Amino acid sequence: MTLQDMLYDKAKAEQDSYIAELKKMPPEKIIEASYEKVMRDDILMIFEEHNLSDAQAKELLKFKNPLAECYDRWLKADCSHMDMLRDTIEDFADKQIKRTKERKKAKKHQPER
Repeated sequence: MTLQDMLYDKAKAEQDSYIAELKKMPPEKIIEASYEKVMRDDILMIFEEHNLSDAQAKELLKFKNPLAECYDRWLKADCSHMDMLRDTIEDFADKQIKRTKERKKAKKHQPER
């Protein structure tokens, strides 16, 4: 078993335990924790993809709860999820504007029937 497999297994057990605890909570608390749950799922997916070096996996394995540690670091990161989402929406809207202009231009140059 590789270090990355060990990290994934440890983090998967941590996430399974986290979800089991969530299921014991009232619905409003579960809703409040939904962002954390989704982000932890994404971190777990990264662990599963084996994109980390052995040295990185080894360091993360030193933590009792590597998933929680990575999530905490995410919350403190300079780059925010909202910034990435905002950039995605603006890029999508700009592409739609361009497509609309191209369609109008193409329609203008079509001969009448």
